[in-house]
Amino acid sequence: MLRVINRVLDHLEEWLIATLIAAATTLIFFAVLHRYGTGVSIDIARWATARGLTFIATPANATFTWLAALDVSWAQELCIYMFIWMAKFGAAYGVRTGIHVGVDLLVNRLPEHSRKHVILFALLCGAFFTGMIATFGYSFVSGMFHTGQQSNDLEAPMWIVYLAIPLGSSLMCYRFLQVAWFYYWTGELPHHDESHVEGVQADGSPALHPQPAGAATKAAARKVSPLGVILIMAPILILAICLGEKAGIIVLPPALRAATVFALLIALMLTGVPVSIALGLTVMTFLFTLTTVPIEAVSMKLFTGIESFEIMAIPFFILAGNFLTHGGVARRMINFATSLIGHWYGGLGLAGIVACAMFALVCGSSVATVAAIGAIVLPEMVRHGYPMRFGAGIITVAGSLGILMLPSIPKIVYAVATNTSIGALFVAGLLPGTMLTTMLCIVTWWIARKRDYPRLPKASWGETVRTFRESIWGLMLVVIIIGGIYSGLFTATEAAAMAAVYSFFISVFVYKAIGLKDVPRVLLRAANTSAMLLYIVTNAVLFSFVLSNENLPATLADWIAAQNLGWVGFLLVVNILLLLAGNFMEPNSIILIMAPILAPAAKKLGIDLVHFGIVIDVNMEVGLCHPPVGLNLYVASMIARMRITELAVAVMPWLLTMLAFLVVVTYWPDLTLWLPRVLGMHSG
Repeated sequence: MLRVINRVLDHLEEWLIATLIAAATTLIFFAVLHRYGTGVSIDIARWATARGLTFIATPANATFTWLAALDVSWAQELCIYMFIWMAKFGAAYGVRTGIHVGVDLLVNRLPEHSRKHVILFALLCGAFFTGMIATFGYSFVSGMFHTGQQSNDLEAPMWIVYLAIPLGSSLMCYRFLQVAWFYYWTGELPHHDESHVEGVQADGSPALHPQPAGAATKAAARKVSPLGVILIMAPILILAICLGEKAGIIVLPPALRAATVFALLIALMLTGVPVSIALGLTVMTFLFTLTTVPIEAVSMKLFTGIESFEIMAIPFFILAGNFLTHGGVARRMINFATSLIGHWYGGLGLAGIVACAMFALVCGSSVATVAAIGAIVLPEMVRHGYPMRFGAGIITVAGSLGILMLPSIPKIVYAVATNTSIGALFVAGLLPGTMLTTMLCIVTWWIARKRDYPRLPKASWGETVRTFRESIWGLMLVVIIIGGIYSGLFTATEAAAMAAVYSFFISVFVYKAIGLKDVPRVLLRAANTSAMLLYIVTNAVLFSFVLSNENLPATLADWIAAQNLGWVGFLLVVNILLLLAGNFMEPNSIILIMAPILAPAAKKLGIDLVHFGIVIDVNMEVGLCHPPVGLNLYVASMIARMRITELAVAVMPWLLTMLAFLVVVTYWPDLTLWLPRVLGMHSG
């Protein structure tokens, strides 16, 4: 019976989230067509009538009448609600598939016995948090049912809309308990491999994926580690301190109360608790024990935290990136880049960098850029006589352009966290991205020339024109994204939805790299990743709510201003802090935690928030390219069949180049701000 229930739930999660992301994308695409179709049809009708072209005027008038009578004002609201449901149920699916990100740096160093205890503790923390949220959610929905409140545009009962919180949280709690039970008996966890590239077989050899320290012998495996005890006891002790404050046994001064928030967050994350759950548990503990904020605020914030149309750009760009990665766009961009510069020293490496830059213009993900370009370029480089270390080092770092150029998931996350213009951030990355591309090409050319690496025959003009024509379909996305936002045709979210639909069209019907039968798989993968990010955003909003309630960002901004660091010293400290954070956290989590704290201080020192966003973005790029959690390294290692340690050495020339670039971007604000100002997208 339980097996049947699990099978039903599995299919429910998969079909629900895949259907919701497809429906929301289609809905926004239709709403945009409706908005402009109404105006275009009446313009055509007037033009045709003035010239006596009745056979054109009549259908144009009919089209206008039909569109004008069609009310789609509810589309945006429905889209937001669909994504909220997708986020809640997708988060449960993410527990089952192991996609939720956590800090497992210390956990993986534990002996097997202690590691098992710490992981079970982390899973039970997840079950406890989601179970509590489900309880609050049911209470909140019950209250909403009795009020009879309805949504603004859809006029739907709000209790049905808010039902996503208790239902999704209940399912997520069940998944945590299910994974914990399975892990207790088998020692196996669900594993979502971000470095998996379709079409490239994973090499599971110990050389490539060494076992965590302490798992070498049975005796060591049974050993109880003091570190494991500390990891479990630290959050429990901090919780006990908070309960002592609640009971009046101890009194914490305001500064220590603030420190307790961050101490509990760090302690939970170090146990391997998913970042989203660590944020949520920290907030719940703080609200229950150290404040008088009504707990109903938690349920409301869990919903309103992502009830923003701007945040919806994240799933749309992720979906577009998934179609592009598997849609044949990357190969055509590589062919075009090779025809331009393949005959130079290190030509294939240079082509890989330029192709990464072009793919970054339309993708928005570093991992997708490395996967799409690396899987094609690296085998070709080896076939033409380049060392694998050389090619893997290039692609690992060049792939990070995926979050610096136009669309970028971290930029959207930063924009939402700091209330900054998404369009201005997109455009602000163009010149820095071009500069970094040039710097990486110069280093590659110099090394290739010094070592006399092979060069390709120079392509004819006819070959260059042919490859450009083949790649133009993919490059047209740049026009859709920036042209649409700059001209005012689309918002950033609408541009993302148009990009997703366009990417689907060229992947399936133009390049025919994937078939219609493969589309549900792409939708599911995009929805899974989107849900994980949206769940982090939800709990990060809760965390920001607590910080604001305690006035911590403003207090920290005043304290930093009092240190007389100036904007130069402040940015130096920020870079060091973010580079350190990049050693054990993934970019979106860092931004969601750090940006609301650092941005007020930056603003107080006169630092433009668009410039500050690009500085943070480049720091995130660096973190993606070095161990222990640099995802670009894991993607490239899977393709190149190289050990992480070997690849970490191979990337050094290009990683040092990126660090030099970070200094330039940090202290040359006009590099990022000039283009948004010229285009009138930013007045700062």
